Amino acid sequence: MADHTNTVNTPQGAETRPNLLRMLAPTIRDIAVPLGAYYILHWAGYSDFTALLAGGLVSGAMVLVEVVRARRIDVMSALVLGGFVFGIASSLISGDARMMIVRDSLTTAVIGVAFTVSALVGKPLTYIAARKAFSGSPQKLAEMEYKFDNIPMVRRVHNRIAAMWGVGMIGESVVRVVLAYRLPIHTMAWLSSVLMIGVTATLMMITVQTIKWARRSEAAASQRGYAAVHE
Repeated sequence: MADHTNTVNTPQGAETRPNLLRMLAPTIRDIAVPLGAYYILHWAGYSDFTALLAGGLVSGAMVLVEVVRARRIDVMSALVLGGFVFGIASSLISGDARMMIVRDSLTTAVIGVAFTVSALVGKPLTYIAARKAFSGSPQKLAEMEYKFDNIPMVRRVHNRIAAMWGVGMIGESVVRVVLAYRLPIHTMAWLSSVLMIGVTATLMMITVQTIKWARRSEAAASQRGYAAVHE
C-alpha cells in the first residue's frame, strides 16, 4: 500500500493520495453498499438473510459492471466476484445468512495466502503491484526492476511487507469467521467491516514505517559509500 525511484518504489505527496484513494474506493464501496442495504432492509422489516443477500447482490453487480467496462478481469476482481458467488450460492443452498458474512472472510483469507506464498517464493505481490503501477513510465519501471534484481535490501523489504500482509489478512479472516458464528448477525454486519478496516489500517501504518526505515537505511548506505570513495 520520495519519488518513484526510492527503495520500495512508492510515489510521494500529491501523487500518492489520489492513487491511494483510487485503491481504497472499491473497498469502501464493497463495505458501504452491503452494510447500508442490510440496515435499510432490516429496518424495513426484512429478514437478515434477505437483507444481507440484497446487499451482496448489489455490490457484486457493481464489481461486474466495472469488469465489463474494463473488458478484462484481474486477479482481485476475480477473487471478489468468486467470493460473491460462493457467499450467495452457499447461503441459498444452506439458508444460513451467516455465509454472506463468512464469504468476505474467505476472500480475505485467499488474498492473504497469495501474499504469503508470493513472499515465500521470492515474488512478492507488492513488487508485482508496483510494476503494474509504474507500467506507464518505462524509465522508472526499469529502475525499479534494476533495484529489485540487484539490491538485496529492496527484495527483503518487499518480501517482509508481503509476508506481513499475508499473515495479517489470514489472521483477521479467521477471527471474523469465528465471531460470525458466535455473535448475532446484526452485530457482525457492522463489526466485520470494523475489524477489516482496523486490521487494514494497522497493516498500512506498519508498511509506511517499514518504508521510511528502508529509505533511511538506503540513504545512510549511500552516504557511507560516498564518504568511503572520497576519503
